[in-house]
Amino acid sequence: MSKSFKRSKKAALILMVPTATLLLAGCSTEEPVETAVYQNADECAAYYNPPAECQAEFAKAQQLHAQVAPKYQSQAECEADFGVGQCEAPATTLAQNSTGAATDPTAPAQQQQASSGFFMPMMMGFLAGQMLNRSGQGAPKQSVPTQPLYKSRDDMSTYRTAGNQPVARQSGPVSVLPSKMQPQPGSMVRRGGFGAQAQQRQTTSSGG
Repeated sequence: MSKSFKRSKKAALILMVPTATLLLAGCSTEEPVETAVYQNADECAAYYNPPAECQAEFAKAQQLHAQVAPKYQSQAECEADFGVGQCEAPATTLAQNSTGAATDPTAPAQQQQASSGFFMPMMMGFLAGQMLNRSGQGAPKQSVPTQPLYKSRDDMSTYRTAGNQPVARQSGPVSVLPSKMQPQPGSMVRRGGFGAQAQQRQTTSSGG
């Protein structure tokens, strides 16, 4: 019985070797990149950054906001993840009215816009991309794009990307991995789709 035990132990050790090798092979050697998180262009400029550059980067994030933000079919579903009053329905500008004539540019804005049919969280800040790398030297092979940041209802102290990747808990310089900061087109999600605790809340309420 002793010999059988030794053979079993040896077999177990042999089986463990490939697993350990795979884990080591999966370790990332990616170098972090220095960037920064700001609530808006004014806060960016307060950190001694050029105001014009801050305005330009903030505008980039705003433009990307509608493309990458998570989308919800209803305001209630969006607010379940981001909080009451923290969601918006982006409006689409109408080029023509119902008769086919051009819209009067002086008409009230609400008459020139139509609901997009979905809701998304409001932008709570932005990641300043490569703005701190002014010299252009030592730039990583994969850059860090300027992009909007959000805050989950269950974790209002953490800035997150549209893909729910935590970035920082406060404004200022931060080091990130470029591979985790690549924006993707925003997809339609359901309640509990943003933030781990929101997902747990949904499971609990459904009796799971």
